[in-house]
Amino acid sequence: MARLLWNASEGNPSRIPEHYAEHLGHTYADGAVSLVPLLPKFEDYSELEDFEIEDAIEMLGKVNPEDWPAIEEISGISLEELLRVYDESATGFDFVEDNLGTAEKVEKVLTEIISSVFGAKVSNIRSEKGFFPNPKNNFLQEDDGTFAGMFSYDGNKFLFEIAPSESGWLCTYRMHADSLDKLPPIHSEDDDSKSDYTRRLRHRGWK
Repeated sequence: MARLLWNASEGNPSRIPEHYAEHLGHTYADGAVSLVPLLPKFEDYSELEDFEIEDAIEMLGKVNPEDWPAIEEISGISLEELLRVYDESATGFDFVEDNLGTAEKVEKVLTEIISSVFGAKVSNIRSEKGFFPNPKNNFLQEDDGTFAGMFSYDGNKFLFEIAPSESGWLCTYRMHADSLDKLPPIHSEDDDSKSDYTRRLRHRGWK
């Protein structure tokens, strides 16, 4: 999810809304914390390769809070300095403490993104088959990087995709067939006969 937000910022993490990034926060059972919610405050990254940025994000995914100021007191984090100080052998840890926590973060971030495009607060981010984000469905991410699944609003279900494109990330959605079937038919103005709803795709870019 941090990668999704980073890519969406197009190289300028200060554009990432803090209320999106704050969902990446986590406190571990051993007392360690995640500093990834500070994503909008990352600095000194322009000369870094993509893999170095990912390494830095992983490093910040689990830190000893005694080694850092309180998160609200940190005004910026230099990724170049971070990579210089941390030995490369310390990278590559698995910072996912449990699948439930990861699923919750994915659901929260996708909820915020879809809601910003949909125009109202949505809920229940699930796979198209109705399952929570989990390792078996790769937390709703497909091989090409697209996030796809289903959400709910006002008692109706919608299918969604959040896909990378040349102009940024594109969020698209349409009403699920199950919800369409529950809607009353449309009457034709010409002959008053019933016609089915057209499954129109409504979309808007999200960067």
